[in-house]
Amino acid sequence: MRRDLAEIWKLLWVRIAVYAVSIYLLLQLLGMVLGGARGALITLALAFIFAYLTSPIVRALEKRQVPRFVGVLLVYLGLGLFLGLASFLIAEMVNVLARYVTELPRILTPLLTWIENLPSRIGQVELPPALEGAFAQAAQGLQTLLEGFTQTLLQGLRALLAQGGSLVGFFASLVGGVLQLFAALIISIYLLYDLPQISKTLFQAVPLPYQPFVADIAAKLDRAVGGYIRGQLLVAISVGLIVTVGFWICGVPLAGSLGFLAAVFNLVPFVGVIVSTVPAMLLALTVGWPQVLAVLGVVVVANQVEAHVLSPRILGQATSLHPVSVIAAILVGSSLYGLVGALLAVPLLAFFKVLYTELYLNSRFYREG
Repeated sequence: MRRDLAEIWKLLWVRIAVYAVSIYLLLQLLGMVLGGARGALITLALAFIFAYLTSPIVRALEKRQVPRFVGVLLVYLGLGLFLGLASFLIAEMVNVLARYVTELPRILTPLLTWIENLPSRIGQVELPPALEGAFAQAAQGLQTLLEGFTQTLLQGLRALLAQGGSLVGFFASLVGGVLQLFAALIISIYLLYDLPQISKTLFQAVPLPYQPFVADIAAKLDRAVGGYIRGQLLVAISVGLIVTVGFWICGVPLAGSLGFLAAVFNLVPFVGVIVSTVPAMLLALTVGWPQVLAVLGVVVVANQVEAHVLSPRILGQATSLHPVSVIAAILVGSSLYGLVGALLAVPLLAFFKVLYTELYLNSRFYREG
């Protein structure tokens, strides 16, 4: 019997079927076990993520002889200031955009008129009536597109402030309530303060023969996943500062709010500059055409600096993912789970790439089948 089973196991399709069924049953079991504890798991996950992302700040302060508990306190004071400033900037943006939405047709009139009269500006060559109609349709389509984008952006910003007029209410609704958010913050304080000891305790639970291997994998995962997340945060902040300063120099209203918008949405690579462009151009139209052209110049500069300076230098050492892989991961993640999926897609891709190269390619299954 054992010999017969060994012969059957040599068949490739049998092994594939067994592995597929085993993975499916394991996923179903995990779904059943973890489904009832969804709220608690989300609370713990958010606490761990915040402690993990801010731990380098506390370590850097410790190197400058700042006690660890003081570093943790400074991190949470910074978090409170950030949430307050962010809530103010978003509320300011909502108020201004809500006022401009009603005046959008009047604001767009100069732009649409210029597009419709473009055939006469090209020269004295008479254009076919169909082509002239195409310019008119293009102007109308542009107006519909800008109005739709502005309404969508305004609705999204209002949703952030729907709970109590601040981002604290949004995070509370995301976690599941004020109590859960408070619990996540308290847990993250303990995690952040005791993170070195917790990591050491967990590492000691690994069998001694596997500790060097686990330490190597953990270091590579931290460099790939943690390095990418922290690097993307730094890139987003840099892009936000570039957009803020550029728009402020150009005289665009709400330069600080637009820069903050660019930084937040730039947590998804290359999205922030695009999202902030449309409201910036609409606000610049209220000032004059030179400001509109200046906004386009700032957007191009910010995009090029991000693509050719910031991302290669900051993110290049953390992960070696191909740009096509990054874009594909973002598209798949956003289509499955919306904004959260887009945010988590690239870190998860970096995580699985490390597992693929370090575990699968070095496994006996890969070598022998």
